[in-house]
Order: sequence, then C-alpha cells, then structure tokens
Amino acid sequence: DLTGQKMIMDKYTRIQGDYVAIVKNPSELIPPIFMINDLGSCLEWNEAMQKITGMKREDAIDKLLIGEVFTLHDYGCRVKDHATLTKLSILMNTVISGQDPGKLLFGFFDTDGKYVESLLTASKRTNVEGKITGALCFLHVASPELQHALQVQKMSEQAATNSFKELTYIRQELRNPLNGMQFTHILLEPSELTEEQRRLVASNVLCQDQLKRILHDTDLESIEQ
Repeated sequence: DLTGQKMIMDKYTRIQGDYVAIVKNPSELIPPIFMINDLGSCLEWNEAMQKITGMKREDAIDKLLIGEVFTLHDYGCRVKDHATLTKLSILMNTVISGQDPGKLLFGFFDTDGKYVESLLTASKRTNVEGKITGALCFLHVASPELQHALQVQKMSEQAATNSFKELTYIRQELRNPLNGMQFTHILLEPSELTEEQRRLVASNVLCQDQLKRILHDTDLESIEQ
C-alpha cells in the first residue's frame, strides 16, 4: 500500500525534523542532548552538551561514547571510575536492545576539571522501518541555585552528624562519673551519718539528677548553653 508507506514516511520525516530542530536549537531551555548509533558512536552533541562538558561538537561526533567521549583517561570527559563507565554501557546496551527508556545517575568531569552530577535519560531511536538505530539521551542537571541549596543541605546534614557525635561523646564521658556517684550513694545510704554528711549526700543526689537530665537530653544546644 503506497499510501500507507507514504504516511509512515511523512510521519518519520516529521519526527526526524523534530529531532533535528530540538538538537540544533540554541535556546537555554533545551537540555543537554546527545545521540549515538547502534555501534555506540556519537552522532549528535548539542550546544547545551558543549557548554556543560566543555567538549566541542566536532570533538565528540563520530567518537565512541564510551572510551573516547566519556573516558577514564585525560582526554574527553573523564569519569571517576570504571564502574561509572560500566553502568553507562549497560544503560546504552539496554536501550539499544529495545527495552524501555532508562535512567542513570551519572557524574563526570568537564574539560576544566569541574565535576558535574546529572540524571541521564536514554531512549531508543528507530528508522522508518521501526529498526532500532541507536539512542537519544538527555542530561538533567540541577540549576546553580539548586546545586547551592543541595550543597547547603549537605553541610547542614554534616553539621548535624558532627553534633550528634559530640553529644554521644559527652554522654559517654558523663556516664562513668555518674555511675561512681550512684555507687558511692548506695554505700553511704545505710551508714549512720551526721546532719552535715546527710546534706552532702542530698547535694550528691541533686547532682546525679542533673547529670541524668543531661544524659537524656538530645538537644546539644541546651547542653552547650
């Protein structure tokens, strides 16, 4: 059916045109995008990818995505370790084999050595006959404002962790003398004491109560005050 084939071709042409329009669009609203063929070679590397990686389009096109573009070496965009490349390879192979779009938390160093954290989304690309020809990939990177907020959050969490460690240390240091005071009180309780000695024992009990309250207080600031 020539009419049916023409409709399919027209639809495919429109889709391909949409791909090209998106990839070539210089708008800052367009996320970092790259495409690979079924052999893993880079076919597209849009302007946003150039900005975020520092790698020019002509240096990425026709290069193997894994090993030449993203690499463990000093050229291209270096990743932290072999495991990162392995996860990227698994994602690309999974998508190109026809499975559902996949996502990966993916980090790399740009050409200036700055570490970039992103969420990589990959989906299959097909030709007019429906044959898988590669993968279309997007990088989702947090804005500078969000990155700053996340950094502040990490610092706050680290400060909270440090405070908890300090509190644990204080509790441990207080527990030993408190146990000694309680043991001394137990020894003195059945003894015949003078009035002055009883006042000292009573003061000792008050001190024990104060230390117990500190031990059970989870608010480090109130202890510091």
